[in-house]
Amino acid sequence: MSSATFVLPPQAESVHSARSFATGTLTGWNLAELSENMELVVSELATNAFRHGLRLAETRAKEPIRLSLLRRDGLVACALNDPGSGLPALRDPSPLDIGGLGLHIVESLSLRWGWAPLAPYGKIVWAVLR
Repeated sequence: MSSATFVLPPQAESVHSARSFATGTLTGWNLAELSENMELVVSELATNAFRHGLRLAETRAKEPIRLSLLRRDGLVACALNDPGSGLPALRDPSPLDIGGLGLHIVESLSLRWGWAPLAPYGKIVWAVLR
């Protein structure tokens, strides 16, 4: 079992840094074949954490967002925590909506995904890939 964690500063380039961290970590674990799908999952979850988690937690916006990767055999869990209280949910955007398909992408690429509240505030959103 292996793990790695990366703190994402509240900056636009952090989503790119999160993808690079995930790819580098998977390569180090000899699981580079998961990199493409993991990059997409990390990108969607990190974007949501910044777009919704920090925005909905304006008073706690200085709280860091953390990306953690946990490996067990051929499974890798990716988890992002943010200080927001909003609940992640699949939605069905209209054809003219910009965005709204991120969690559908996460669901299609992962074995399983979900979220859990964190005490005293915030949440963690996770996905497992094989």
